[in-house]
Amino acid sequence: MSDLSALLVWGVGNVLMGDDAVGCEVVRLLRERGVNATDCGTTPENHIATLKKNPPSTLIIVDATDMGLQPGSHALISLDKLDATLESSHGLPLSVLLAPFENSIETAVIGIQPLSLALGSPLSEVVADAARRVAEIIANGELANSQYLSPYAG
Repeated sequence: MSDLSALLVWGVGNVLMGDDAVGCEVVRLLRERGVNATDCGTTPENHIATLKKNPPSTLIIVDATDMGLQPGSHALISLDKLDATLESSHGLPLSVLLAPFENSIETAVIGIQPLSLALGSPLSEVVADAARRVAEIIANGELANSQYLSPYAG
């Protein structure tokens, strides 16, 4: 996945809920590096029309995900596991939203373990560090390299 021109990254999260904003932070960092990235906030369903109109070959979704790991841990997870681990801060399940694209867009989901989802709190330092690491992995085209991200077995 070294062709960043065929890549779209969606950051999902709520900037008012502490570490839930980590997907949005990864998008901010990637945009600074010129990577095609969209801050979906809590409504990724609002961005489906863009996928239909101009589908990337690869979609990476980054979201805070309670995987029962140490805060700041990050892993590749399936859409089904993502849907099961979220505390429904988003609308429709992503697996349902993206089902029409399963044969045409390669999709990867990166979950980042939050420390705190407290209303009004900033991104914790450990999760901000994880956001920087994940942005670097994506921007350097290293997502497929298992030494950087391992699958979440949860």
